[in-house]
Amino acid sequence: MDDPPILTEDELRSAVRQVFKRAQTDWEFRQLCLSDPAAAIRQVSGKSLPSGFALQFTDTRESVG
Repeated sequence: MDDPPILTEDELRSAVRQVFKRAQTDWEFRQLCLSDPAAAIRQVSGKSLPSGFALQFTDTRESVG
């Protein structure tokens, strides 16, 4: 299986916006974002992060309870 192409800077910005939007309504996808950000980006864009590029998403929702 071939590796997916690498994201450009503009594609990365677009992919992050897509991730944020989808994570607002898809709980399983939100969990993927938190546990494997590169996989979340790959899922929305079909492309990989550049080698050595670190990305982390955090959940900043206030706790309810």
